[in-house]
Amino acid sequence: ALRRALTELVRRHEPLRTTLPAVDGVPVQRIAPPPAGFDLPVADLRHLPGGERRAEASRLAAEASRHRFDLARGPLFRASLVHVADDEHRLLLNLHHAIGDGWSLGVLLEELSALYGAFSRGEASPLPEPVLQYADYAVWQRERLSADALERQVAFWRRALAGAPALLELPTDRPRPPVESHRGAVEGLVISSELTAEANALARREGATLFMVLLAALDVVLGRLAGQEDVVVGTPIAGRTRAETERMVGLFLNSLALRTDLSGDPSFRELLGRVRETTLDAYAHQELPFERVLEEVRPERSLAHAPVFQVMLNLANFQRGAFRGDGLEVAEAEAGSGGEVSSKFDLTLYVRERDGRIVVNLVYAADLFDAPRMRELLAQLEGVLRQAAAAPETRVGALSLATEAAQGVLPDPARPIEAEAWHGAVHETFAAHAAKSPEAPAISAAAETWTYAELDAAANRIAHRLIDGGVRPGDVVAVYAHRSAALVRALLGAWKAGAAFAVLDPAYPPARLAAQAGAARPAALLRISTAGEVPAEVAAALAESARLTVVLTADGKDGGDGFPSAAPAVSVGPDDLAYVAFTSGTTGAPKAIAGTHRPLAHFFGWYARELGLSAGDRFSLLSGLAHDPLLRDVFAPLAVGGSIAIPDAGEIGTPGWLAGWIRDEGITVAHLTPAMGQLLATGTGDIQLPALRLACFGGDVLRAGDVERLRALAPNAEAFNFYGATETPQAMGCFRLPADLAAVGPAVPVGRGIEGVDLLVVTPSGTLAGIGELGEIAVRTPYLSRGYLNDAE
Repeated sequence: ALRRALTELVRRHEPLRTTLPAVDGVPVQRIAPPPAGFDLPVADLRHLPGGERRAEASRLAAEASRHRFDLARGPLFRASLVHVADDEHRLLLNLHHAIGDGWSLGVLLEELSALYGAFSRGEASPLPEPVLQYADYAVWQRERLSADALERQVAFWRRALAGAPALLELPTDRPRPPVESHRGAVEGLVISSELTAEANALARREGATLFMVLLAALDVVLGRLAGQEDVVVGTPIAGRTRAETERMVGLFLNSLALRTDLSGDPSFRELLGRVRETTLDAYAHQELPFERVLEEVRPERSLAHAPVFQVMLNLANFQRGAFRGDGLEVAEAEAGSGGEVSSKFDLTLYVRERDGRIVVNLVYAADLFDAPRMRELLAQLEGVLRQAAAAPETRVGALSLATEAAQGVLPDPARPIEAEAWHGAVHETFAAHAAKSPEAPAISAAAETWTYAELDAAANRIAHRLIDGGVRPGDVVAVYAHRSAALVRALLGAWKAGAAFAVLDPAYPPARLAAQAGAARPAALLRISTAGEVPAEVAAALAESARLTVVLTADGKDGGDGFPSAAPAVSVGPDDLAYVAFTSGTTGAPKAIAGTHRPLAHFFGWYARELGLSAGDRFSLLSGLAHDPLLRDVFAPLAVGGSIAIPDAGEIGTPGWLAGWIRDEGITVAHLTPAMGQLLATGTGDIQLPALRLACFGGDVLRAGDVERLRALAPNAEAFNFYGATETPQAMGCFRLPADLAAVGPAVPVGRGIEGVDLLVVTPSGTLAGIGELGEIAVRTPYLSRGYLNDAE
């Protein structure tokens, strides 16, 4: 009876006996005559033990689901029967998507049920003959999409997708590979019946559908995660716009690209209105095949991702047929794929209402995402849906994406943070080392060497000169300098005078230096003679506030000569201004950050303890002068009594030179940007750095490959990744790299907050980020800078 029913199905529906060979490179339908019988293989597993029977049945189902069809030869519809027990069989149905869709499967199951029931009772087929076949529909569609109708459809999609982003830039756990593998995985979510009812009620009130509500919520999540206000999501549509097609088998399915405008921070109600309008317009122009849409809009094509949209929302809201049989208990089971899941897009959300609840299966690209991030995304979707259903007038920017997982680790704002006891400023710690070990080496450069006593005395003379020239505590002193011992003397001298400093790097354009001088408004200028004359544009800006200019020379016989070598009677407090640093300006004009002494003293104390720094360490001064990492290069050594080695700036870029210099100088601690680390490992030949014990990275995303190259050069070096924006002095996060870099991933994480700092790395949505992912940084600590100069605190 089952074979006869399947034979009748194939006779009734031409697509089930259709193949698709290519004629002159173009696929055509070739319809075979009705078969005399249906080939129904039967696998009898009753001879196996019970447990093995189940396992073998599952294996056969997975094997069937992985079957590769030959479109030219067929058959494209297959079935097999697995005899599990005397009273249990599993029917495996397998059809290629080119000849059917989900709706078709429902038709097949209902007809198979009716035919099987009739034939098992010895009756004739109860089904009326089909009036139309899929080939009739294909001819009708081609005739309909000609001339004016075609042009109207094409014109709509050109307008709808003009200027759409080529890629939705979602945060990923791994870089996007150059070619999609379509390797996938699945995560699921079941939304409560209460929230499902609320979402349906919202849809009814707004004249929308549940699909539109879900799409609006998904757009909010995707837009916030990607940082984009223009979001395109694909959706399949049944394509059965006429009653004659409802009982037909064939591929009527089409894909629609639904583009949502999130700009202007609309309320969720307003956004839902936009989604409703976009969706209805797309439905009205659904007849143009998506393949033709691609031909017309010519999107940017890439083997790395799908064109136009990379996220699909599939709401299966049609009633799929079921197989029923007299005296039979029938259950539907997904065949699965033996652990193999295919992901056609970055994300595909399969949604169905079942027993009054929304059930979501998220199929995702396993090359890009890990399961925790996908579970978080589903939780975010549910959270936005709950907030929107409760208060649809809420602005989408105010809809929180912070899930329970993220909220559970957020610092408690009601809990006070006790600041670490104040033990004095960094330059006071340096002075203590100078008193204890006056002959210890402090700085060595190409042509000069300074002991702690010499450096302390020179800095004291500069401080007295500044005070004599009218510099007062709280003032800012501009330092125009390159990497040199004189730079270190100038910075210490400014602090000892109770002032803060702002370093002006001669390598920067004069216009930028003039803007920095205008923001910092220094009371004095310390110019290193070997840095050259200050450009006229910068000098003009300095003249507006600077009352004093002191020139420092390499030999120390400079503007401080003749002033006392003892420290001036000036003290600084923890919240006094220490320095002015400038942001890079990537989001606009560079801002001046007012750094205080407390965060610096706290950081250097923690830093020395965490890394085990000591007076025996030798540090390299490699940082650029324009940003705050310079402070770590200069003051980390002086805070522990160590020594600073300063390279010849003109030679650093020569391949192999830096590695040779670090070896010859016996450097034990190096502060590096990832780019500097790459330069260090370039052209090294046989050079090895056995003395280098600590490599401290910061300033950019660190890749595991950078660390691997460094370890090949310096096998004894332990690597750290530090994170700290200009507003958070030196570092707020630290990650100690393990021996096994495979466990880290391609991008090194920023780690945990340093001692006394609550640090949470979050994406722009407000949720926990994955390894290597940087978004907003939430910091709760007393060790922050005061804020921006000439701007809001």
